Amino acid sequence: MNLAIFPGSFSPVHIGHLMLAETACLQFNLDKVLFILSPNPPNKLNQNNSLSFNQRSELLGIALKSNNKFELDLRELKRDISYTIFSLREIQAEYKVKKIKMILGLDSFLSLPNWHCIDEIKDICEFLVAQRPNYNLEQEIKENDLNNSSFNWAWLNNLPLPISSSLIRKLKAENAAYRYLLPDNVYEAYCKY
Repeated sequence: MNLAIFPGSFSPVHIGHLMLAETACLQFNLDKVLFILSPNPPNKLNQNNSLSFNQRSELLGIALKSNNKFELDLRELKRDISYTIFSLREIQAEYKVKKIKMILGLDSFLSLPNWHCIDEIKDICEFLVAQRPNYNLEQEIKENDLNNSSFNWAWLNNLPLPISSSLIRKLKAENAAYRYLLPDNVYEAYCKY
């Protein structure tokens, strides 16, 4: 099985997330993308999050329903801190795969050396790196020596959309327009919170 994971807090899930997963499916001929909802990602432990885990789970479930290659994965709910390596080990055993692709943004990719058990993660994963707005790709490659990196990685041919969950939360709090940054059914559910 050609499998990818897409870990994140998805607070809320938006069209940028879905576009990245769809791009990865088409570009790398993926059979499945597991959206791994992280209740307590180590890099966001002190972040003010207006949505509960259950609310994020509901919105993500709604968003993924229309694509049979996308699946919500709640395995990290049982952990105090969501270290990716624990999910990777379980997924390897469950799906009987040796290698797993991981979808992540350039900012997260650049932080990989600080991840828990990164050497083991490097052995398991091929990283599908999403280009982000306001990043100079050539400069980042050169400054971070990405061409000589020990990571197995490839660029996603994605359209870098200037959308983030924090932007959506901010726009909602300010009673500003954000409707079309979310799928319609997610927007309708998100309005209730």
